[in-house]
Amino acid sequence: MNISKIFTVIIFFFILFFYFKVYESYISDKNIDNIKNNRKNVDKILNNNMIEIPVLQNDTNDVIEFNSGYNLEINKKSERKFWNLFKRNDKKSSDN
Repeated sequence: MNISKIFTVIIFFFILFFYFKVYESYISDKNIDNIKNNRKNVDKILNNNMIEIPVLQNDTNDVIEFNSGYNLEINKKSERKFWNLFKRNDKKSSDN
């Protein structure tokens, strides 16, 4: 056997050992009891956390100023120049 095969076998066993330990801890009685306990007491845990959250006062009064002139700018009927671009090109192309 050469070194690369030995190294591959060792890595394989480490990976296998890792998966075995993870599975073993996942199905352990201690972990299952923790999961059950958390599921039963989730409302209590959330309520305790909600009590500890501070209530912040509103300091955003008059921060946003409404610009009433915005509607006036939109309602102005200004001449659009887009179609004039085509007219200029038509004149140049007809001259050729």
